[in-house]
Amino acid sequence: MTAFIKKQGPAFYFNILSAAAGIVAFVAMVVSSTMNEAYALNSFPLFVLGAIAGILLILIAVYAANRWGNYDYVGTLSGVAAVALFSAVIGGIILNRVLLISGLFSWNSGNTPGWNVFYASVVSIACFVISIVLLIIGSFLKSVK
Repeated sequence: MTAFIKKQGPAFYFNILSAAAGIVAFVAMVVSSTMNEAYALNSFPLFVLGAIAGILLILIAVYAANRWGNYDYVGTLSGVAAVALFSAVIGGIILNRVLLISGLFSWNSGNTPGWNVFYASVVSIACFVISIVLLIIGSFLKSVK
C-alpha cells in the first residue's frame, strides 16, 4: 500500500479531494431536497444520477492514470465529463432555487424552513464548485510519478 501511495503524483491527491468534495456536495444536495417537502428539487433523480456519475468518473480518471500513465485519453475524457455533469447539476439546482431565493431576499424573509433549504443548497453548490476547481487543477498535474 505504501508503494502505491509513493507512486502517486499531485494530481492523484487533487482528484481524490475532488471526489470527496463531490460526495459532500451530493449529500448536501440530498439534504436540501429532502429537508422540506415543499422545497424538493423538481428533477431530483436526474441530479442524483448526474452527481453519482460525476463522482464515478473522477474515480475512473484516477484509475486510468494509474493503469495507463499520465494524460491518457480515458482519464482526460472522464475528467471533462465529470466537470460537465457537475456544472449541469449546479445549473439545475440554481434554476430550481431561483423562486425560493427571490422570495427569501424580498418579501418572505421570515421563512425559516426556506432559509435552511437555501443554506443547504449553497453548501451543495459551493462543494460542487470546489470539486470542479480541484479537478481542473489536477488535470494540469501529473497523476503518477
